[in-house]
Amino acid sequence: MQQNQNVVITRQRVGQAGSFAAGFALLVAVLGLVWTGLSTPVIIAFVVAAIGVATWAAFTPRDFVAFITGRQARYGTMAFFSALLLTGIVALTYMLVREQALTFDLTMSEEFTLSLETKDILHRINRPIQITGFYSSLNLLQREIDDQFFRLYETETNGLIRRQYIDPDEAPAVAASFGAQDGSLYISFLNDDGSIDTTTLARVPRGTSQERDMTEAILRLQISGTVTVYFDVSHGARDPMDTTPEGLSGIHGGVQESGLITAPLDTTALAEANGDVPADAAAVLLVRPLTDYTEAEIAVLDRYLNRGGGLFIMSDVLFNEDSFLQQDGAFNQYLWANFGIRALDAAIVDPVASDRSALDIFSAAVFTGTVTDRFDPETDPALFRLARAVDVNIDSAPDNIANGKLVLTSELAYGETDLQRLGQTNTFGYDDGVDIRGPLTIAGWAWNQATNGRILLIGDSDFVSNGMVDQYLGNGILFTDGVVWLTKLEQSITFEPQITGVVPFFPLDQATHSALLFGVVFLVPGIVLATGIFVWTRRTRQ
Repeated sequence: MQQNQNVVITRQRVGQAGSFAAGFALLVAVLGLVWTGLSTPVIIAFVVAAIGVATWAAFTPRDFVAFITGRQARYGTMAFFSALLLTGIVALTYMLVREQALTFDLTMSEEFTLSLETKDILHRINRPIQITGFYSSLNLLQREIDDQFFRLYETETNGLIRRQYIDPDEAPAVAASFGAQDGSLYISFLNDDGSIDTTTLARVPRGTSQERDMTEAILRLQISGTVTVYFDVSHGARDPMDTTPEGLSGIHGGVQESGLITAPLDTTALAEANGDVPADAAAVLLVRPLTDYTEAEIAVLDRYLNRGGGLFIMSDVLFNEDSFLQQDGAFNQYLWANFGIRALDAAIVDPVASDRSALDIFSAAVFTGTVTDRFDPETDPALFRLARAVDVNIDSAPDNIANGKLVLTSELAYGETDLQRLGQTNTFGYDDGVDIRGPLTIAGWAWNQATNGRILLIGDSDFVSNGMVDQYLGNGILFTDGVVWLTKLEQSITFEPQITGVVPFFPLDQATHSALLFGVVFLVPGIVLATGIFVWTRRTRQ
């Protein structure tokens, strides 16, 4: 027969329970204080520890005194506080490193070291800048990659550049105010109170080079409000304020978003008044004028180019006798004679590199250069609709003129010269000896090295219209980098990027990351500390 055993509660057992409760509660309190700061659970843990110590001292005063004054207690106390100190040092070290964003490059090739050109630009910063990134819980891998890179900028500027990450799913209103999507990046100056200066907010484009993209964005931020781009509104050119699919409000807003000033320009009015393009014009955009320019208007643009201006010319296939840049027109002849570049009276037909129609042309190849550094026709092609061929006189260009081809068609493309048939019946076909064999040039450039005047000529304007510029990434890249080249902004930052943006690590979600952090920083040292307390208290009672 099993006998009932009475549980005898003695002063010794109560005191021992109090000592255990005090040690455990004190451990929890210290770890909680380091982990979360002074909070309600931490305060409760300290109160429990105090009650445990009081119970211990009241019920077993000899053990309590021996704990404080005995020889074993002295050794145990040293071990206790050593373990507690170890836990605190590990935790505080982690928090310090995390907050200070310490960075070390241990690669022999210094792949994670900013270039000297970037450092030079960063050393010019005299106002706080914030990098704002939007990452959802599904995009933590990209956030970790970006964060390791952004820390280099924060470290190099001694905190003058700072980082902030926002989950667009948890803060949809904030994301909407930025116009941000998952993975979007923005930079901006900060006001004196630490808030974002919304007048300087600019999106950071993502290309194949992290360092180039970020440094150029910072450079544009620094020159924000100092560079002006003019849209020529004469001769029926596309309207930069038009929000319809045919308008240019998209690129107009994009130019402003990059920190540049935009303004309209009426070349016809300037010519009538014998005036000049404003002195602050970094570039002038001629986006599909309908009729050709007069000699007086060409003279206005010539004076502008001779003082180092930049023209971005986009010419569609037009079918009127006095259409803009007719092959034998006055402005086209001026470009050919002075810059070795012109538009041809030929519509490009490409049966290979095309979309819905052979007249919807994809960029099939590019010549490498400043304008096309970020342009990849294989991964991010540009699409041109009813484009005209461009001719570049490379072999016998005028004195002091450098020029070249930028974007080409496939080799099977040809230039349809019967524009009347094309316009009336939408029929086309290659006629040997009449039409122009491919590959054909869609975009070309010219540069007067004596005056620094620059021209970018593209045989299409539809690619920058509201209805097309967002369809293909290459469209926006070609336009943006073309403006950068014309305004000479690329001269401010010319380097080969060193940051690859590829970091070998395993992606962890936030819960797993926190669990591993707690285990390494707190749990393992805590177990060691708890074991020491247990052994110590057992020995003090022997």
